[in-house]
Amino acid sequence: MKNHTHHQKSRIWEKMTGWKGIWFHIAGIIAIIWFLVRVVPKPQRAQYPCQQVAMSLSLGYIAFWSILFTGLIVWLRTAKTRFAKTLPTIATAFIVVFTITGAVFATNYLQTEPQPSAMSWDPIPKDPMGTGTGGTPGGVVWVWNPNATERELTGYWWEQQNNNQEIIDQMFSLGIQGYTGTSTDVDAWGALFTYFNEAHGNGTIGYQPGEKIAIKINLNNALGGVGDPYPKEDNDRDASPYVIKALLHQLVTVVGVAQEDITLFDASRPILNYLYNRIYYKNYPADPLIEEFPDIHYVDSLGGATGREQVIPSSTHLYFSDGVTRTLPTCVVEAKYIINMPLLKRHPINTGVTLSGKNYFGCFIEPVADIHPYHISGLTMGNPAPQVDLFAYEHLGGKTLLYLGDGTFATKVDHRTIAKFQMYPFNDDWTNSLFFSQDPVAVDSVMYDFLFTEGTNPIEGAQNYLHQSAVPTPNTYDPEDDGIYLSASLGVHEHWDRTVDIFSTERYSGVGGDGIDYRTFGEEFVRPGVVFINPQEKHLYLFGTDKGAFPVSLIIGKIDVEAQLNGVSGTVEKIEFYVDNKLQFSDTEAPYLWTWTKLSIFSHTVKVIAYYDAVNTTSNEIKVWKLL
Repeated sequence: MKNHTHHQKSRIWEKMTGWKGIWFHIAGIIAIIWFLVRVVPKPQRAQYPCQQVAMSLSLGYIAFWSILFTGLIVWLRTAKTRFAKTLPTIATAFIVVFTITGAVFATNYLQTEPQPSAMSWDPIPKDPMGTGTGGTPGGVVWVWNPNATERELTGYWWEQQNNNQEIIDQMFSLGIQGYTGTSTDVDAWGALFTYFNEAHGNGTIGYQPGEKIAIKINLNNALGGVGDPYPKEDNDRDASPYVIKALLHQLVTVVGVAQEDITLFDASRPILNYLYNRIYYKNYPADPLIEEFPDIHYVDSLGGATGREQVIPSSTHLYFSDGVTRTLPTCVVEAKYIINMPLLKRHPINTGVTLSGKNYFGCFIEPVADIHPYHISGLTMGNPAPQVDLFAYEHLGGKTLLYLGDGTFATKVDHRTIAKFQMYPFNDDWTNSLFFSQDPVAVDSVMYDFLFTEGTNPIEGAQNYLHQSAVPTPNTYDPEDDGIYLSASLGVHEHWDRTVDIFSTERYSGVGGDGIDYRTFGEEFVRPGVVFINPQEKHLYLFGTDKGAFPVSLIIGKIDVEAQLNGVSGTVEKIEFYVDNKLQFSDTEAPYLWTWTKLSIFSHTVKVIAYYDAVNTTSNEIKVWKLL
């Protein structure tokens, strides 16, 4: 067995490992402060996994003090006359109790040993279900270009300096041409519109002037606090102005759609100023400001800012299978075509996902939260799921021309916090991806597999809606309430084979195996990279256990620092581990890890250097705070 420590535990460490009680109090205080700072201004953040961790630590810490003070008060009531005489003894005892009881809580409550995972499920690869739909049945195109965004961000992710519009435009062209098997953007859009119209009985025709297109964007984090929400700016992951502009460039310039016939909308959220300005103007900020898309309809829940129109309810309704009825906005009812733009995101509710199905939640007038009980029920395998009602509804899934998945930045722990992916080929970079399909089940299956493979661990039930969409439960889904239940498959669902290269068409079973027809672009950008498996950036670790997202990378106690080399088919010689440029350990066998036990405080830079193929090296580093 490998010895991953470069020396025996120091005597200091031997002593400090008994100080868990002190660190329990430090962690408890930090958790309370962080929970109050984040949740009080925006209560819905309490559902985020990181806040669930903070809340659990906070409640445990408060419970500890409640028990301690209750006992102290009871004792004081019986010892009032002796209090002054015994004050020194009380002070000494208090310190002892403070440390010892804290250690008990730290050991039992903080669970310093890894706990069994809530999910022990592994997807079965290449086991398709359902029937592929779209002009390319079951087709999904993944386009990756690491140059789409800056690896190291300056300011918020959505600012112009962090995104390359030209590259994203190129990725868009590759995607629609690759999906349709054409060589020009004009031919690609012609194929998309022609398939749609043929499938809807309109004949072999393309887009006709005057036809309206509604684009559903994802603004789930755009809820403002008290007062005017429109100036709100933060790093939460919502729709990218640059991916939206790539789509608008195509619709207006290539297809010839009049701007006034295009609506960008989210019926449940405001379109914040930072997003609106970067779509409306050619460049923003700039001097002078030049309008680029001034005649687009920007429709949101409030209509409370310049250029924003408030969503208008229609007389058309959607009937969910759980009995809830929703009202559609006029911009959806009047549109002939819808383009659904989901994001590559996790969701905090019961470890779910937010993809094409969930993105439809902002397509009705009434509060989205009213659907959450049905959504939670739909996370149990075999239960009806609201995403199926939405995919099947004639005015939503039935009108959708294209599913355009925006994975330029992805999330791993919730639906708001962007994170770099460690898996090949991302190698500790942003995902820089776009996904294209006319099959909602297939495209969500592929995006789901990216999230699952990265280790974001969506529960098995998070894919229940894909099973239900691929093979609908009989006599369940009738979103038009016309007595005709959904009986046909809405698309093909399948999980990929991880043993096959991610750029290979054989990652899925393909057309011949009646599965997902998977096509990729970007393999030429692959480079070897060494990544940190542990610790992760902006996570809290308590004595080796990952407690989830945290404002900084904070390590309390010892930790196994683990690295992995991606994209190398040759010989890996070794991986070296450094702290503040001082070599700590060199490992020549996988898994490559080093146990950091030495007493450390304050901020440190942890670096790994991988040596491979005799002459090549690659490195990576992470900044962490370590206490103890």
